[in-house]
Amino acid sequence: MATVNKQAVAAAFGRAASGYTQHDELQRRCADLLLRQLARRDFAQVLDAGCGPGSMSRYWREAGSVVTALDLSAGMLAQAQRNDAAPALSAGGY
Repeated sequence: MATVNKQAVAAAFGRAASGYTQHDELQRRCADLLLRQLARRDFAQVLDAGCGPGSMSRYWREAGSVVTALDLSAGMLAQAQRNDAAPALSAGGY
């Protein structure tokens, strides 16, 4: 199994962070399809691993969940913070 250079991945997404939400239509469509598959949407806590700019974190926070948002990219987390995605944001390898 090939290893992933997490630092390189984080750097690449960090460079894309400021304009990412303008080009994430595929992710939004996938998220909408996944949400339709859920039997319920009232979760006390949600972990958004790989939160990016925080679109789904914000969705869950506005739905009443306590959200913890994680991402490898500090740039993406900064964007998530600007988007008021979640009170708990964390960077690092997972």
